[in-house]
Amino acid sequence: MIPLDRPDVHVWRLDLESATAALGRLAGILSVDERRRAGAFAFAHVRDRFVARRGLLRLLLARYVDCAPADLAFSYGPHGKPELAVPSGDPPVTVSWSHSNGLGLYALARGRRIGVDVEARRALPEAEGLADLCFSPRERAALAACPRGELDAAVLRGWTVKEAYVKAVGAGLSRALESVEVSSRAPPALLAIDGDPALAAVWSVHDLAPDAGFVAAAVVEGHEQELRWPAGTTPDLLEMSLDGSFRS
Repeated sequence: MIPLDRPDVHVWRLDLESATAALGRLAGILSVDERRRAGAFAFAHVRDRFVARRGLLRLLLARYVDCAPADLAFSYGPHGKPELAVPSGDPPVTVSWSHSNGLGLYALARGRRIGVDVEARRALPEAEGLADLCFSPRERAALAACPRGELDAAVLRGWTVKEAYVKAVGAGLSRALESVEVSSRAPPALLAIDGDPALAAVWSVHDLAPDAGFVAAAVVEGHEQELRWPAGTTPDLLEMSLDGSFRS
């Protein structure tokens, strides 16, 4: 069992591609509903990625809550935010995950709302249009001052913070991203929620660097946190037996 203390935030960087060799085993620990959702995808590569993400989530969480991966049960908020349905200690373990280009990020905390988002670095021909749709006038003014060569990275950086916050509060698409105001400079920050800086001050923003080719952020309720990158890898998790322990 991996200890997770109240001040700690654990972020795992997992390779979804390397999990595809164990898809059959991973599918076997999914719930009936998860297997139904996987089967609904029209394309095999999308289905395989879903199985890899959810299977690794179960293997990972099993190490924190001391139960078999297949026995984990999830409940979902009104906008689809997942959480463990069975209490996982006091305070409970909370989790958020995101994926991009074969990289999966899983962020865990105890007794705090948490959200994480990762995006592959890439050229954004639509950067200005995306800013018009999802950034407030104040944010767009700050972006307009960016050198053109830095605009794409700034938009992605701000986007990950917005998405991580929305995941943390479980708002889904009901939350207008322009109402979550951020600073897109490095390191990024939450400036205001619905125009109120006090609401933003409740949260901590962690600028993550999972790999040179990615931009990522975690947004966590509260302050005075210690962010840790556990040393375990995807192959480590795939060696886990179904009862939640590592094979010798």
